[in-house]
Amino acid sequence: MSPTMLEREIIQQRGFGNVGEPTPIGFQVAVRCPYYRGIWASLLEDVEVTVDGERHGPSEIRWTLGGVTYDSERLFATADVRWPYDEPALLTVTRPGGLAPGLYEVGVSVTWRWSYIPVEMQPTTCRTRRALVLVR
Repeated sequence: MSPTMLEREIIQQRGFGNVGEPTPIGFQVAVRCPYYRGIWASLLEDVEVTVDGERHGPSEIRWTLGGVTYDSERLFATADVRWPYDEPALLTVTRPGGLAPGLYEVGVSVTWRWSYIPVEMQPTTCRTRRALVLVR
């Protein structure tokens, strides 16, 4: 995804679409970091993407940050990767055939720990939903 002005919503309209040619192997959605300071990848604990109620967990999701793609497990174990507030992560979900054109209710849930908050008060989960249109 090229550098652009971010939308206020966590789930960005730009970046939603199928991946893989000629037959889609999945779809992707761009997500703005939910914390204004950004999040170190090693503090991420969980991710989930839902499309019209169909859930996709971390094992089905790859993250692209700074032009580098990671599977969720590898990203969560990486100590030197940061998800900056001003750079959306591109979440790619493995789903053979991708999604048909149409209107979708897309949800994203990201769970992370804070490096400076007591363990008893953790983790934090940001859950958000948005209607998105897939054109092709």
